[in-house]
Amino acid sequence: MKKNRTIIWALVVVVALVVVLGGTLKLTAMTSSDNFCITCHAYEKVSWDYGQHPDVGCIACHTKGVVQDKTAGLRKVYLTLTDQVDPHRDNLPSYLDKTQDNCIACHMDSERIALMPVFKERHDEYLRHAPSCMSCHEAGHALKLKDLRTPGTRLRI
Repeated sequence: MKKNRTIIWALVVVVALVVVLGGTLKLTAMTSSDNFCITCHAYEKVSWDYGQHPDVGCIACHTKGVVQDKTAGLRKVYLTLTDQVDPHRDNLPSYLDKTQDNCIACHMDSERIALMPVFKERHDEYLRHAPSCMSCHEAGHALKLKDLRTPGTRLRI
């Protein structure tokens, strides 16, 4: 009888873990989509649509990895729900170091370097004098549109 009880509890724990893991994976996928991002960051979406890379998704540039992104996201949800932050007017972290890595991964891939070695040499020289690609290039957001955001108060219900 005791053995049956142990097996039942083990099954309950396994099923609970499967449900929690499945839910976590589903939520991770849902919150890693452009549609989720623009729920709060509509201004950024508009400036992105008119920028240089409208076909590239938010996560492609603005990420530091699932664990760090989701931890920061939960913090932002808490700050939003407690009225400490208005997500519609809060500046997003740009993750400049990671964004820079993403620029290089796409624009200095092995195929491009093989076709145009001077391109890499020239840009290596530029990066010795500039902190990032965005020092010279408008990377994705049309800054004129992004800068139209104005501070305001949130609608209180």
